[in-house]
Amino acid sequence: MKTPRKISEVDLALPLAGSEGHDINYIGRIRTQYLFAQHQAMVTQTQFADAKAAALMTLVGLIALRGPFAIGAPPVGLFVGLYLALVAACILFSFLAVFPRYPSAKLRAAMSESDRWSWPALASDAFDPDDFSRFMQTSEVSQLVHSVSLSNSYVSRILLRKFLMLRIAFLFAFAVLLMTGLRLAAII
Repeated sequence: MKTPRKISEVDLALPLAGSEGHDINYIGRIRTQYLFAQHQAMVTQTQFADAKAAALMTLVGLIALRGPFAIGAPPVGLFVGLYLALVAACILFSFLAVFPRYPSAKLRAAMSESDRWSWPALASDAFDPDDFSRFMQTSEVSQLVHSVSLSNSYVSRILLRKFLMLRIAFLFAFAVLLMTGLRLAAII
């Protein structure tokens, strides 16, 4: 991944009004509203993925505990071993989907040079709160747009990894349900 421009290096000579002839204030407001709405949509998707992963973890755990095998019976056979391995894999990937993610200290330090929106950049040891205060007093619209855009890009990558883990968990859950159905069909 290419290193993003430092916020101090954002080209402030570019015209903010664009080429459509709209008022500069209107365009600045539209850009920031768009980025904030995009950020909120990603936060909502993150919460949705976490809720789905937690529900899946609970459902598969309950199926495993109340499923087609007696709890007191020792697990014997290939079918039971495979079943328990699939349950464990589903719960593991569900947990990985819910597990909080944030950039490493090194990446947070680099982020703090270009991003003044995301909490990981603001929490960096390399970040000075007084510098942030001074920046906010003098920041230009282009710098704020740059900052929120980068933050949204970082969040989208975290969200993509989260949904990948969730997708894998769902595949294992499907296999667990299929095996549970096969076992119950054989019992009945």
